[in-house]
Amino acid sequence: MKKAFTLFVFTFLCSVLAFAQTRDLSGIIKDEAGEPIPGATVRSKGSHTGVSTDGVGNFKISVDRNAILIISALGYEVKEVSVGNAQTLSIALKSSNTALTEVVVTALGVKRDKRLLNYANQQVTGAALVDAKQDNLINALAGKIAGVQITNSSGMPGSSSQVLIRGNSTLFGDNTALIVVDGIPIDNSEAGNPGGPLGNGGTANRGSDIDPNIIESISVLKGSAATALYGSAGSRGVVLITTKGGLGKNGTGKPTINFSSSYSFNNPILPKFQNEYAQGLNGKYVNGNVQGNYSSYSWGPKIDTLRVNGQPVPKRDNVKDFFKTGHTTDNNLSISGNSDRSSYLISYSYLKTDGTEPSTNYIRNSFFTKYATKLASNLTLTTQFNYVNVANHRLLEGNGLSNPIWTIYAAPISWNPLPTTNPDGSQQLYRRSRNNPYWLVANTGLQDNTNRILPVINLVYTPLKWLTVTERFGADIYFNNSNYHENVGVVGGDGLGQLWMRDNQFMQFNNDLIVEARKDIAKDLTLDAIIGNNLYSQYTTSNYTNGADLSVPGFYNISNANHVTASYGSYLQRKLGFYAQVNLEYKRMLSLTLTGREDGSSVLSKNKQFYPYGSASGGFIFTEALGLSHSFFDYGKVRLGYSIVGDSNIGPYSLTNPFYQAGGFPIGSQNGFQLTNTYAYPLKNGVIKEFETGLELKFFQNRLSFDLTYYNKISSDLLSPNTPLAPATGFTAASLNSGSIRNRGIEIVLGGTPIKSRDFNWDINVNFAKNKNQVLSLAPGIPYLQFGGFVNPGIFAYPNQAYGVIYGTHFLRNSSGQLLLGDNAYPQVANGLAPIGNATPKFTAGMTNTFNYKSLSLSFVLDWKHGGDILNLDNHYLFVYGTPIVTQSRGELKTFPGIIQSTGKVNTTAVPLNQNYYTNLLSAVDESSVEDGSYIKLRQVTLGYSFGSFFTGKVVKKLSLSFTGTNFILHKNYTGSDPEVSLDGSGNGQGFANFVVPSNSSFIIGLKATL
Repeated sequence: MKKAFTLFVFTFLCSVLAFAQTRDLSGIIKDEAGEPIPGATVRSKGSHTGVSTDGVGNFKISVDRNAILIISALGYEVKEVSVGNAQTLSIALKSSNTALTEVVVTALGVKRDKRLLNYANQQVTGAALVDAKQDNLINALAGKIAGVQITNSSGMPGSSSQVLIRGNSTLFGDNTALIVVDGIPIDNSEAGNPGGPLGNGGTANRGSDIDPNIIESISVLKGSAATALYGSAGSRGVVLITTKGGLGKNGTGKPTINFSSSYSFNNPILPKFQNEYAQGLNGKYVNGNVQGNYSSYSWGPKIDTLRVNGQPVPKRDNVKDFFKTGHTTDNNLSISGNSDRSSYLISYSYLKTDGTEPSTNYIRNSFFTKYATKLASNLTLTTQFNYVNVANHRLLEGNGLSNPIWTIYAAPISWNPLPTTNPDGSQQLYRRSRNNPYWLVANTGLQDNTNRILPVINLVYTPLKWLTVTERFGADIYFNNSNYHENVGVVGGDGLGQLWMRDNQFMQFNNDLIVEARKDIAKDLTLDAIIGNNLYSQYTTSNYTNGADLSVPGFYNISNANHVTASYGSYLQRKLGFYAQVNLEYKRMLSLTLTGREDGSSVLSKNKQFYPYGSASGGFIFTEALGLSHSFFDYGKVRLGYSIVGDSNIGPYSLTNPFYQAGGFPIGSQNGFQLTNTYAYPLKNGVIKEFETGLELKFFQNRLSFDLTYYNKISSDLLSPNTPLAPATGFTAASLNSGSIRNRGIEIVLGGTPIKSRDFNWDINVNFAKNKNQVLSLAPGIPYLQFGGFVNPGIFAYPNQAYGVIYGTHFLRNSSGQLLLGDNAYPQVANGLAPIGNATPKFTAGMTNTFNYKSLSLSFVLDWKHGGDILNLDNHYLFVYGTPIVTQSRGELKTFPGIIQSTGKVNTTAVPLNQNYYTNLLSAVDESSVEDGSYIKLRQVTLGYSFGSFFTGKVVKKLSLSFTGTNFILHKNYTGSDPEVSLDGSGNGQGFANFVVPSNSSFIIGLKATL
């Protein structure tokens, strides 16, 4: 007790002494052109707290005598300024000539000079995210960061997206990166459709709830050495989001008001279909417009010469008629202000997208507020609250017959789908076993609503100039309600109608207590040390009710169903972590970082719940040692790191063998239960070991930069919840530690400013990444694992092959890979199944260009993915029906390259590509539906003009107008809408497409104003 009292008195006296020696200092921060820089951070060297400049660059701060100020801002180089006896200061910052900012956000939200980082890191500004004009924040990162692959699942409003960093590192678990907002991990899962993505499509991922308008910057941590402080959840890479703070007209008491509005025209990128041949078989017409005349095929006569009762048959474009131009409205209003002791930000955004598919839409209302205040000179409290409401109405996608695209893509050009019903009330159809697409629009639908809150409380105490204690608490709480209905008369199933309701509740709580010390411990040696504790808990519930056989058509209430079943699930998991990090810097040229963490996880076996791991990395700035920093060679650094990270990436209760309600029960009043078919083995943590090395170079006063990274990551003892077992065991699958995966590759980032003058600037950034993924092993006795698709064809993992093998039927070939043709000179179908493609790309690349001439700006982003196959299952079916564009050349002759199997001679016989070829051969072989998923896209091009100089001294301080285009495909080999597609949404079964809503290209008009 006496020691505690002595420590308290000592700390109190130090605080009083420090307060007595401080004085107020004001100033302004400008750029090289003399324009004010809002939002710049100003702090005393050695202190962790500081202030932000207001909307016109002003600041006011309390400083010690002879203090040194450190000024940093996104897009500008860090600057140190000695205060001396000055009462006011005017400070100019130089712009950073690379796409990376010189001050970056690292793990736990700590800002550091980039030169101190011993791992790869890239940062994207909030302005760049807003300019990307994407409903889903994840999509705004596409093409901007080396080693980060973004895949948008479809063109459905609210479609999910996957963010993958340095390849797939687990077999069955979540491979997507962890998202952290202001130090708090948030959920980015996809609730999905109860019927599964294959037959019903997906839903939105929760990362789409985040409003880009509130983001200051995003920092992407790729390697395990960078993410180790986040524990096992960070082993897949981390996307760090830093939100904006308060800006105002300092000294006037007036707030800064910002308003932005944009309106988009979204045009579907439609596949091409044949438009010459009518409904029928073998050249004979079948009139599907007459009730009872049914035919699935478009192998009829040419429609241009077709007559019925002497009248020409009208030719329709059912695909173009069904889809429409979509529209997006995006409005944001924010009010912010600050003083020398506090700052605040209030933001409201409204986003609405009307989809290109009828009756589909996505609406997001987002309210965000942040308030920071100095409770004392050394105590700062920051609180923030984000409320998001999302309403998403969608139709089903995928292989199910309730998907209208099934019918639209296969519909004959001679068939008129309107009116949707016949006089007797039945659907107006051209064939059996399909639904009228417009009838489905009116009689089916999925409504998905989410209410979400993200509160954060951050308390920072600085008892000594070099010591900071941070207490940070945050939560992620949302309620997701989904409702689906099918009316009586739907084709597929029993046709009696159904509905289902699902209520998901998610609550996640995270608390960090962090103590950080920054101090010069010797003349040329600086120490930055962190110790901390993390408490994490997650609680989820899911309540599902299904009602079948509707008594009253069109009345979608569970009381109207004659057969009702329900299920309920409740899940709780907890994690406890202790971590420490030590950073040492010697003479600004040598740096060493050591990280250690021990986690405890409730999802692992009791004797294996706690597991330690850590990392070590170092950097050497050789230009400092060689004295080259003032020549054309500005900066050179080599870095090296190695990490071992534990992984507990598996759901709760995988350690038990529970009972479930048996299928078909209850029978009358009798219920029945059966033992799970998934056996639970004892589980320990998985292990991820990663080696990383890199080289950073800067030339010509930082106008040219180069960053090269090599990494080798091996994930072993993977937690696999659905590993198949032999039926003789009494179980079909097991949860166990099995398998290993390796990812190794290179990342290159090149930045430069080719032209820099008073009126004109040109900045360019190029990134390249090549990742070689290999599944090293699976569980003993297990030849493969499946992630998506059908049993045949599907997406699989095979040992010694890249993750995402496409497996199915194939053409017969010899050992040299030549086709073995039959005596009829057509290819032959081989016996058995084999790998026929792989969804993993060979490399990805991106390029960002920005041109500024006075008040005019032009920027564009190119995104290139090379390789990565797609199983286009649309063609698998449509070849039979005769609607793909390739079938328009029916009857033309082709000589297949290959060997006649019976003679061994090279084939020289040309054969017709007729109806029999497409329906009985090409459609029957899965290999024929595998297509190259490469693309080059113009992700975004923006032309903008700022009218700021016209409003000096007026109410409107800034005004800008912009015109933006997004998602223009410059090159592709894929015959579908867009090779960036995934029926499995954000899941692991990438490379599988089947009747999803086509992607869109958009034209956007935007307006921004500052008052």
